[in-house]
Amino acid sequence: MVPVCTLCGKKAWPPSPACPKCFGRTVLKKVEKTGTLVEFSNSYVRGHEGVFGIIEMDGFRLVGSLDDDGKLRKGMKVKMDSCGVNVEGAPFYHFTPATTK
Repeated sequence: MVPVCTLCGKKAWPPSPACPKCFGRTVLKKVEKTGTLVEFSNSYVRGHEGVFGIIEMDGFRLVGSLDDDGKLRKGMKVKMDSCGVNVEGAPFYHFTPATTK
């Protein structure tokens, strides 16, 4: 779910009750769970090891963790398979490579 402006239709990210463009009211709307991998990197920070990337969703970008099967590449399609709030109160997003049929 992403806040979308009721006046101009812009997605508000990070989430906000007011549109960053026209200051109109926002409402939550469902968006696709697939996006495009813009960039990715390995983290070696103790307790936060793994692969993280910037994912272009439908009109906004997220930073999330990624499953790395050794085939990650910029521009590939990925799918959000989980999201939520961790024990520290921070939001998290996890992506896997999208399968094509």
